[in-house]
Amino acid sequence: MKSSATTFFYFLISGSVFSQSIRGQVQDTDGKPMPFVNVLLLNSKDSTLVKGTVSDAAGAYTIDQVKQGNYVVSASMVGYKRGFVPPVTVTDGQADLKAPLLQLAPETRQLAEVAVTAKRPFVEQQIDRMVINVANSIIASGSTALEVLEKSPGVSVDRQNDAIQLRGKDGVIVQINGKQTYLAMADVVALLRGMSSDNIDRIELITNPSAKYDAAGNAGIIDIRLKKNNNVGTNGTLSVAGGTGRFNRERGSLQLNHRTRSLNLFGNYSGNQGGNYWDFATFRNQADLSNPARPQRNLAYQDSYFRFLEWGHNATAGFDLLPGKNTTIGLVWTGFWSNHDEEGPAVSAFKRAENEPVYFRAQTDKTQGSLSSNHIGNLNIQHTFGKKGGQVSADVNVGRFQRTYTNSLLTRTVLPEIPAGPLSGLFILMPTTIDLRTIKADYNRTLGSSWRLEAGLKNSSVLSDNNMTLSRGEGSVLQRDSALSNRFRYTEKVNAAYVNFSGKLDSRMDIQVGLRAEHTHSEGNLLSTQHVVTRNYLNLFPSLFITRALTKDHSLNVSYSRRIDRPNYQNLNPARSYADPYAYSRGNAFLKPQYTHSLELKHGFRNKLFTSFGASYTNDLIYYLIQPVENNKFERYPENIGKSQAYNLTVSFPVAILKGWVLQTSLLGIYRGYDFVYQETPVRVKQISGRINGSNAITLGNGWTAELTGWLNTPAVDAIWYSPWMGSLDAGLQKAVGSRLKAKLSVQDVFHTNRILGTIKAPDFTSNVRIALDTRIAILNLTYTFGNQQIKGIRQRRTGSEEEINRAN
Repeated sequence: MKSSATTFFYFLISGSVFSQSIRGQVQDTDGKPMPFVNVLLLNSKDSTLVKGTVSDAAGAYTIDQVKQGNYVVSASMVGYKRGFVPPVTVTDGQADLKAPLLQLAPETRQLAEVAVTAKRPFVEQQIDRMVINVANSIIASGSTALEVLEKSPGVSVDRQNDAIQLRGKDGVIVQINGKQTYLAMADVVALLRGMSSDNIDRIELITNPSAKYDAAGNAGIIDIRLKKNNNVGTNGTLSVAGGTGRFNRERGSLQLNHRTRSLNLFGNYSGNQGGNYWDFATFRNQADLSNPARPQRNLAYQDSYFRFLEWGHNATAGFDLLPGKNTTIGLVWTGFWSNHDEEGPAVSAFKRAENEPVYFRAQTDKTQGSLSSNHIGNLNIQHTFGKKGGQVSADVNVGRFQRTYTNSLLTRTVLPEIPAGPLSGLFILMPTTIDLRTIKADYNRTLGSSWRLEAGLKNSSVLSDNNMTLSRGEGSVLQRDSALSNRFRYTEKVNAAYVNFSGKLDSRMDIQVGLRAEHTHSEGNLLSTQHVVTRNYLNLFPSLFITRALTKDHSLNVSYSRRIDRPNYQNLNPARSYADPYAYSRGNAFLKPQYTHSLELKHGFRNKLFTSFGASYTNDLIYYLIQPVENNKFERYPENIGKSQAYNLTVSFPVAILKGWVLQTSLLGIYRGYDFVYQETPVRVKQISGRINGSNAITLGNGWTAELTGWLNTPAVDAIWYSPWMGSLDAGLQKAVGSRLKAKLSVQDVFHTNRILGTIKAPDFTSNVRIALDTRIAILNLTYTFGNQQIKGIRQRRTGSEEEINRAN
């Protein structure tokens, strides 16, 4: 104790002993600055670690408060050989020491010479995000992006409503390679359903983004990172897959890359096609509104069987050009095409009470189609101003999205003791186009020895045009219904600016504080009625992140942010979409944005055991309500219903069961509360639910590996939707034939338990739903890599396309 006191006193009176700093620069062999490199200060006598840091965006590093003595500075980065500088000596009272230049040479060993002893786990928990490593997964191979996402811890896919939730919350922003998809959630689901998983490297789940990101998305960000070959020379990867459930599936992908010292050319293509089905059964108990003076009820029994035929393609092509050691220019084009067709019969029967006979029956033949093509072009420039001048980057994005939607219903009705009536027809044609432009610029630099400034500006402009024609009549004689046909145009401009300051408060505590401002001007114009809804508002979105290293084994992270969810463009469109003549959905032009305060506390132990507690509070909650209309119909529409709060506790940890067998487990507990008004009736709902995800990685030897993954949900409540116990199990086996060829066999949803089951409970309205899909599938996947396999790092960047892509249709 005396020794500690003496040491502390000596520290106070002789601060100069600790006042020295070592500064330096990390570059590659071409003289280009290397950002985010691990830099270590080692004792030259025994090579023990003294301190560590990370180089900034300009490749510069600073190691503060170094005692007098002899040291060696070392740097390391994946894909490069470890580098050292000659020993340096720090003496008492000298000025800050400038270390010699530290250069890292690329690791050039052939893959065949490298002994691979471990691979990335399927689920990897980091302190600021969760990473699902798709590229190495057996079960994920040959799947679609949507099927892989559904296996991710904390992610749930509502296939009935085409929605995605993260940790039990709506409002997820989906990005691809750091830029959003500019699509409404239903179209994001359709896009992911048509994307091959063999084109995906990893999926990152970011639950509490900083002010640098768009303020949209109260649940956080799901970033899907596609494969981009990072090898020198010319090389590529080819993957083909085929399988079957009730219907066949065929998938394939190709990645090509040519990289030189100053130019990187890259491109990829993936496609898939196959069938699916939707076996749908529902029972509704609702009021009959046809005669208010004589209250009656309708008990509706509906059975549908729709067969789907789907195909999807996506392609990327681009280049990175390095005209100088401090400048990079990139151009990227990305295209998505998808086609979704469905057809089948739907039978409806209506009673007044359980023990009464059917008074009305109808059979409908439904045909629905959705043909989409989406294109995004991105031009980006990145420049570094010397060692301390900072870095500037700029992005320009131009996109056009087109979709043609058709919906055809032919219905024959039957009344008791009356011959079957004539066929009644309903046909909807709705072409949609969305044009968008975004311009984004970011600047960052170091301030002093331990602080960093980030700032940026963004402008986005979106024009959405939907022209819906609804025709109805008997048989094939259909006439346009002018009351239900409409053309809806929506324009939106958002100007945003942000600033972030980050740095060290002391040797163990880092802080980042940020503020984002967004000004929005929007105009929704229903041309058929000349009704215009205009909104103009300015919002501020603060964020705060504090990280504390408690000990060498324990770390703590606290974060807060305020976020916004603007209605997606199709939610604002009042056009109708019919499931059958007695059920339809529509948009709401009067929707307002919803706002969320999000708080999260994370704890990490030895970088293996991660625990997080999150809380969120949402006002003007956007939720899809269901209500009876007319005599025997119901409609589904979005509304700002009230407030919600959610608390979640997540624990993620690995378990070594046997040598070569590791189980990665994630446990999620959720408390949800809703306070809203449904048809003028106050409703309060509170409920606790949970989810467990398990991913087994098993090494069998001689190139054989296996996987077993699964998830289980407890009963849960989402406002008016109640779901029971649900779960699913997948299994896979892989054989590596040399270093270039891999064969993977997987069986998804082994017990065919991945279904949609639930009950809607609302005042004076209940509905039981059961939907089965073609989810039990066996798939064989072959992957072959070719060309030069010398490993070398490549630039990782985000483009400027943010919130707009996720909301387009």
